[in-house]
Amino acid sequence: MKIAIIGGGPMGVEAALYGASAGFDVRLYERGRLCENVRQWNYVGLFTEWARNRSPLQMKLLGETGYMFPDGETTSTGGELADYIARVAALPALRGRLAPQTEVVSITRERCLKSDWIDDARRAESPFRLHLRGAFGEKIANADVVLDASGVWSTPNPMGNGGAPCVGETLCATRIHYHLPDVDGRERTRFAGRHTLVVGSGHSAASTLRSIGDLMDEFPATRLTWAVRRDVPAHGAPYTLVENDASPHRDALHRRANELAADARVDFRPRTVVESVKWNGKEFRVVLKTPGETEASLEISCDNIAAHTGFRPDETLWRELQVAVHPATGGPLALSTAIIQQNHRSGTGLSTGYAQKCEDEIDGESATEPDKFLPVAGAAELMRTGEPNFYVIGIKSYGRDAGFLMNNGFRQIRDVFQLISGDENLDLYDGELS
Repeated sequence: MKIAIIGGGPMGVEAALYGASAGFDVRLYERGRLCENVRQWNYVGLFTEWARNRSPLQMKLLGETGYMFPDGETTSTGGELADYIARVAALPALRGRLAPQTEVVSITRERCLKSDWIDDARRAESPFRLHLRGAFGEKIANADVVLDASGVWSTPNPMGNGGAPCVGETLCATRIHYHLPDVDGRERTRFAGRHTLVVGSGHSAASTLRSIGDLMDEFPATRLTWAVRRDVPAHGAPYTLVENDASPHRDALHRRANELAADARVDFRPRTVVESVKWNGKEFRVVLKTPGETEASLEISCDNIAAHTGFRPDETLWRELQVAVHPATGGPLALSTAIIQQNHRSGTGLSTGYAQKCEDEIDGESATEPDKFLPVAGAAELMRTGEPNFYVIGIKSYGRDAGFLMNNGFRQIRDVFQLISGDENLDLYDGELS
């Protein structure tokens, strides 16, 4: 059985390692370098500890080489994580199985259209056709099973009112930070003493706010405007803190963002959306709008814009496959439905952070509901997409929900290979992940 894996990030490499170790013929395709997207944010610190970012299989195989693992209770930067994944990729089990600088342009089925064999298992009799592009030119590769682990880095959400680009945004897109800027490093001078508009209420927004906030004392002219489209919960802070948060680093990030929202030097604007943006050659001119009975618009000028409004999955690769997609998240239907149900149980909506805690379920400053970042419980069947033998794993499987953590992905990989093998007891993690 030939298994094709798309994406050479942490989840793609782990899936290839798992499949190869289980005896399958796996081939991984990555359009850039391995961990290309992770290296784009090499300066960013993760709030999850090493213990949750490496799998039992990695620990076993790397341990056999004498590799000295970082303390599991410490955290890493993106660059350190990418270097670690490079070590995993160099394991003998993956020799000859990884194809970097190879883009998968499309996935179809041999002599089978999207409209053929609807909801019919006979679709699986036609192998997948992967259209590949690289230095070799273009060619077709066949596979019996495909795992899409390509992530969402390349498809950030626009910042405009309603989720589409606002007026002028497309023309200004190359000047807007849709990913985390390196405020503490090479882009420090771009933010020190300047005015930055931050849009969004997730972990990326909190991270950028924290970094710019740390500049304020040293550079008093540094200013922040923070636009959040929702109102704050009843307790008055944008982030609802989780009592005894399993991640102290995440808790510290949210506490700092709440402090900045109350800082007189920060113009915090809840219930505010972006109507238009224009670059005049020197600065941005942005129109913000606060809806309500007395709808008000405000035009501000700023030097930088950090649009941290989340990401969405690129469904282009699936276009000719029968993948059932959730209408709200853009992720595979079954898994997205389960994630939404868990979000409701934990008191959150589809979110990029804790800023969307439902007010009618929150009493006081801290939440006691289950953590939305816990793995989604359920059968391996949740990983089915509607297209036989096609699976989406990693953060892309969560659609527009940013509640994905790497240890969720390890469970997905285990579950998918149980489906592929037909052996519900196949577990190369030896039961270490529930």
